[in-house]
Amino acid sequence: MEKTYNPQDIEQPLYEHWEKQGYFKPNGDESQESFCIMIPPPNVTGSLHMGHAFQQTIMDTMIRYQRMQGKNTLWQAGTDHAGIATQMVVERKIAAEEGKTRHDYGRDAFIDKIWQWKAESGGTITRQMRRLGNSVDWERERFTMDEGLSNAVKEVFVRLYKEDLIYRGKRLVNWDPKLRTAISDLEVENRESKGSMWHIRYPLVDGAKTADGKDYLVVATTRPETLLGDTGVAVNPEDPRYKDLIGKFVVLPLVNRRIPIVGDEHADMEKGTGCVKITPAHDFNDYEVGRRHQLPMINILTFDGDIRESAEVYDTKGNESDVYSSEIPAEFQKLERFAARKAVVAAVDAPRPAGRDQTARPDRPLRRSRRRGDRADADRPVVRARGRAGQASSRSR
Repeated sequence: MEKTYNPQDIEQPLYEHWEKQGYFKPNGDESQESFCIMIPPPNVTGSLHMGHAFQQTIMDTMIRYQRMQGKNTLWQAGTDHAGIATQMVVERKIAAEEGKTRHDYGRDAFIDKIWQWKAESGGTITRQMRRLGNSVDWERERFTMDEGLSNAVKEVFVRLYKEDLIYRGKRLVNWDPKLRTAISDLEVENRESKGSMWHIRYPLVDGAKTADGKDYLVVATTRPETLLGDTGVAVNPEDPRYKDLIGKFVVLPLVNRRIPIVGDEHADMEKGTGCVKITPAHDFNDYEVGRRHQLPMINILTFDGDIRESAEVYDTKGNESDVYSSEIPAEFQKLERFAARKAVVAAVDAPRPAGRDQTARPDRPLRRSRRRGDRADADRPVVRARGRAGQASSRSR
């Protein structure tokens, strides 16, 4: 016997013997109580870490104990495709090694690169789990994009739809124009960032005036380009400066759209000017205000985050609407969103009273893609067709 214990000489041959003898398979005795653990499938974005090792050690202890009790045991192993996360790993890999993007490859060739990565990463994970001594039934190993699992997911959604538990409708989502896909709230993070605040005048109409005699409202915004999609201005119903204006209208600068002034507690009397521009198609708070006051949604952005040639107009239920014109001024059409910001600011500078002032604003949370780290304006809320949970009969609520 060697003086120094070498795990490689003992553990690997022993594990191979256990696996060859089929010790990790269910015993097939249906008269015995069953015990099963479904392993939380690790993502194929990389390799296992200490957290995985700790978690799997606990599961292995449990499954071995139940097996010793004579139960019909199964520890089901598998890996998860991880969706966008894996795509980003592969994109960074080919960018670093080859100086290419997924667009250089084309869709099919890029998907082949992802499958190659899955085979490499999945193989590493499997070897790590074997090295840990996990007593899983490897003949039942699964991947979350296996045909059987994919069919099961489709079957579940079909059943939910037939049972009126899900429906498809227009909803506000986090949209990543670089990935060209919706991303979950978990994929978006807020980081403090400095920037600018623009104060823009919205002229009142029909002779209306504020309590101090002004014939315009001033709204403050960090995203002046979204002005093109405004469908209302909110003021606090308790604000003495503006409460008499609720139900009246302003004219939207540059677009000349007549939009209502609504009373909503979302408008903070102590913050900014007390007037909040409402763009239901491009801000989650505005979306909720819009639903409360039946304000239409005007989507001004393309899948790439540029200004559309013609806006998409929807009612609060996501149905197409003609309540407002879909026209967007020609000078803003097709502009990249940050270029559109500069163009809108320059345009409202020219005529008065639709003028503006620019001030530095304090640090505020800026939305960024957790996967890419890009500006959160890149993860701008937009209206897209999406499946939603809940009874279809309640979709109007």
